[in-house]
Amino acid sequence: MQITARIEELRRLIRHHERCYFVLAAPEISDREFDLLMAELQDLERQHPELITPDSPTQRVGEAVSSFNTVKHRVPMMSIENSYSIADIVEWLQRLEKAAGTGVFPVVCELKIDGVSGSFCYRDGRLQNCATRGNGTEGDLITENARTIRSLPLTIESDLDMDVRGEIYTPKSMLDVLNQQRSADGEEPFKNCRNLTAGTIKSLDPAVAAQRGLQVMVYGIAQATELGFSHHSATLEFLAKQGFKLNQAWKRCQSYQEITEFIEEIAARRDSFDFDIDGIVIKIDNLSLQAELGSTNKAPRWAIAYKYPQERAMSRLLRVEWQTGRSQLTPVAHIDPVELGGTTVSRASLHNIDQIREKDIRLGDMVTVEKAGYIIPYIVAPAADKRDGSEQTIEPPTHCPSCQQPLKISRDENSATQIRCDNPSCQGVLARRIIHFITQIEIENFGPQLVEQLIEKEQVQGVEDILTLSRLQLAALERMGEKSAEKIVTGIENAAHQPLAKLISALGINNVGTVVSEKIATWYRQSFSAFLEATETDLVQIDGIKEKVAGSIIEFLKNPDNHSLINALKAWWKGPDSAQLAQMSAGSQLTGKTFVVTGEASMPRRQIEEQIKKYGGNVKSSVSPKTSYLLIGSQENDSFVSNKKSRAIELKIPIIDEFELARMLEMKIENGKFTG
Repeated sequence: MQITARIEELRRLIRHHERCYFVLAAPEISDREFDLLMAELQDLERQHPELITPDSPTQRVGEAVSSFNTVKHRVPMMSIENSYSIADIVEWLQRLEKAAGTGVFPVVCELKIDGVSGSFCYRDGRLQNCATRGNGTEGDLITENARTIRSLPLTIESDLDMDVRGEIYTPKSMLDVLNQQRSADGEEPFKNCRNLTAGTIKSLDPAVAAQRGLQVMVYGIAQATELGFSHHSATLEFLAKQGFKLNQAWKRCQSYQEITEFIEEIAARRDSFDFDIDGIVIKIDNLSLQAELGSTNKAPRWAIAYKYPQERAMSRLLRVEWQTGRSQLTPVAHIDPVELGGTTVSRASLHNIDQIREKDIRLGDMVTVEKAGYIIPYIVAPAADKRDGSEQTIEPPTHCPSCQQPLKISRDENSATQIRCDNPSCQGVLARRIIHFITQIEIENFGPQLVEQLIEKEQVQGVEDILTLSRLQLAALERMGEKSAEKIVTGIENAAHQPLAKLISALGINNVGTVVSEKIATWYRQSFSAFLEATETDLVQIDGIKEKVAGSIIEFLKNPDNHSLINALKAWWKGPDSAQLAQMSAGSQLTGKTFVVTGEASMPRRQIEEQIKKYGGNVKSSVSPKTSYLLIGSQENDSFVSNKKSRAIELKIPIIDEFELARMLEMKIENGKFTG
């Protein structure tokens, strides 16, 4: 089979199996078989970059961006009027029937998913751009992040020019997985699916979005009437055939009784769905009637949302436990056990001392507890009218519950109160820091229970002490044999060869995660000693690193409390072996350089951009003072005019072509390809 044909066949197979898995929830092959198909496609595209297309399944994750542009919606994304009782729904329908001069007409009832609304523009069968709802008239362009969503097709069979509307959400199961990892890292868990979705879709780095498992369920087409559809239900059936994910629970109802039964049926099944829903959206099915009814300035008259009451219960607040984390203490309420959402709840989040004070929550209060999709329930408010005078004000602790040392109470840049233990020997803080370190540096067979045991036996007093643990020390612990001790020591030795990015991430510096660590490691060419000499001036030159992040890094490096760990790491960390290092540094000639590519060249623009990225450079879409080079394709002559060229001349930015790029890389261009 010819290469081009095999690539197209692989793309077709991968798209089919993505739809089976992410849309239909009916996989036909194993994960391993899918991964083998993807690996083959990636390998072929790597060998033949000229055959890469934007809609290939391998191109879902794009480059990080510095900010989000806005786009005007071709059809406004209006909000929907809310109702809170069946009587409201009946009254709404009767009002519309009277206005239309007809009897009861069919409606479509759909689940109201609690996520982030999005508009997905398709032209000629390809996904062109994606945007958030924003203010309804214009929203933020989130195309790069949306492309990472596996249930959103990059191509469809239809060539209609249309804006598909849908809800972006995080499955509950994915939230559980992510929070298990965050807990292991000593990080604050994500509060709920909606907040996680909103934060992820606005991440500046698509790689972050790709790791968060976002999904999309679509619910309509903005231009349905203009495209020839007569009923909303018909658009849903059309979208399903095009490979979009719809919630299969939608139903066409033709009476008040059917609507009521549907609302009650979904309420009973609400907890069984792997996504949060907060109501039912009811829409007139006939699109001509929708157009006749029209809209107000804020909402369509032909739709209404029924909102379910939140899951709440009353209980008594017995005590507050202050938990020691890696960065600060957080309050957890212990309450009388109460049934909530099918589970027995005895603990609930109080978020922080500021919320406790703002809501005037007191010990002994009867409090309202709400689940509302949160990983653990939280205290909504106290029932002040039920107080008998015995309640007590909740005061923040003055001493750490783990080490009994005085706590430091301060305010951050947002004026939020922070309570933290600055004792470097605190066992609670130490445990969280060690767990974060071993997770990020990937020391195998080293779990949280072992960390707690080592701290309890005073075998470790700092993160650096785990680096020199001996087989003899480990074997002496309870439930620890010689073979287990051997595996752990081997894991520590192997971790010393991890890339610099993982070492930096393991340090636990505020505002420095895996993505930032990768950028820093590339900038400093995998040199830990060079990183240790970093200055704030150097750091802010790295793409995507702002003053706040740079400040956190410098503060960590200068803090004397961290010098013992840093010195231990200098002796312990070996870095990747020569073969790994050669592979990593082979593409570093353009590190720190930012390119903008425009004009017609002797090869596809994507091929030039891939070459720049391969050798450590960044590619941006517009010229700015941070641009290193503007690359204008060699097929353009001196009379070539563009805004990018004018801007580059104004900023005195060097202008090159693809042949000059090749010379920078000590390569040649032959037959439309980089060689040598």
